[in-house]
Amino acid sequence: MPEAPAPIDTGPLSVEGEIGGLNEEAMNRAFTSLDGPVQACLDEATGRLPVLGGRFNLKLRIDRVGRARWVYLSENTLGDREAERCVLTLVRDKQWPKPLGGEGLAERSYELDARAKPAELEAKWVRPAIAKVAQEAWGCRKGLRGKFRVIAYLRPDGRVLAASVAPPNERGEDAADCVVEAIRKVRFGQPGRKSKLSFDIWW
Repeated sequence: MPEAPAPIDTGPLSVEGEIGGLNEEAMNRAFTSLDGPVQACLDEATGRLPVLGGRFNLKLRIDRVGRARWVYLSENTLGDREAERCVLTLVRDKQWPKPLGGEGLAERSYELDARAKPAELEAKWVRPAIAKVAQEAWGCRKGLRGKFRVIAYLRPDGRVLAASVAPPNERGEDAADCVVEAIRKVRFGQPGRKSKLSFDIWW
C-alpha cells in the first residue's frame, strides 16, 4: 500500500489589528478553507523529498478590500522553496475578510512531520561553504539588512536537494528565490548521507 501522506499540524492562529481590526472567527474560517490546498502543496513536496519536514509561519497584511498586500514566512524550518511558493501563492490569491477601519495583520503556523528523518549536519562543519553562500547571495539583498534563516537538504555528496530561507521581514520575500539559487550553487562538504542543515546569514 502507498504510504499515507504526513498530515500537517495547523498551529495557533493569531490576529492583530494595524489601524483596522480583523474578525477572528471569519479569519479562522478563511484559513481553514486553505488547509486542503496547503496539504496538497506539502503532499507533492514530500513525494519528491520524503525527508521534508518542519514548521513554517505565514504572516500577511490584508488591505481594505480583503487582498493580501504582502505575505512571507516569518519563521521557517521546512526547507523546500518550491512547496513554500505553492503555499504563498494560495495566500496571495485568496480573498480575505475585509478589515474593519483600515488594514490588518494575521499569522498562522503549520507543522509537517517528515516521512523519513534526515541526519542533522551541524553548521560548524561546513563554515567555508556557508561563507561562500553569503558571498554568492550578496547581490540578492538589494539593501536589505537582517537575518536570513537558511534550511537545506543535502545529498550524501553535499549537493543541495532542496533549500529555503526565512527572511527578516516582508521585503525579504522578493529576495528569497535569489538566495535559494545561490545556496544551490554551493557544495556542503561530503556528509555521506541525506542530511538537513540550518544556518543564518546576516547582512
